[in-house]
Amino acid sequence: MVVGKARQVEIAQRRYQAVQMRIAGVSPTVIAERLGYSGAASVSKDIDRALQKAAKQEQMASEQLLKLEIDRLDRIMASLWPKVIKGEVNAAETALKCINRRATLLGLDLINRNGVADGDMASLLGNLLLQIQQRHAIPDPDTDTILEAEVIGEIESGDGL
Repeated sequence: MVVGKARQVEIAQRRYQAVQMRIAGVSPTVIAERLGYSGAASVSKDIDRALQKAAKQEQMASEQLLKLEIDRLDRIMASLWPKVIKGEVNAAETALKCINRRATLLGLDLINRNGVADGDMASLLGNLLLQIQQRHAIPDPDTDTILEAEVIGEIESGDGL
């Protein structure tokens, strides 16, 4: 069904009023009566649509802002990099600040690499591997180094020690 521009404006205005009334604590039943909805369920559905649309727009705006900031950091880093390569300390410090800022914006500094379960993919995979190793008694090459060694009971005197 194609809806004309005038009808779209009317729907948007009514939806806005419904949201404002609901925020003010007016029940969906009363909103339906005052704004001409067919019932409380229609009001709730319309308000849900409005909130979903607002959330989607906010998410899109946040993604655009993030992209803009990452692009700025890219330009700053590109201008600094030749100086960093030459060993200029101030440029290296500024580049490090850019790297840290990028990590913060992208959430890279939140990734937990020590195996504690905190929901990030690296931790989840690390915990899965640990569980498999424990379940099947597989030695961990990083912590369970297996060495073949001859045990010496005592040191004989006269060996130059």
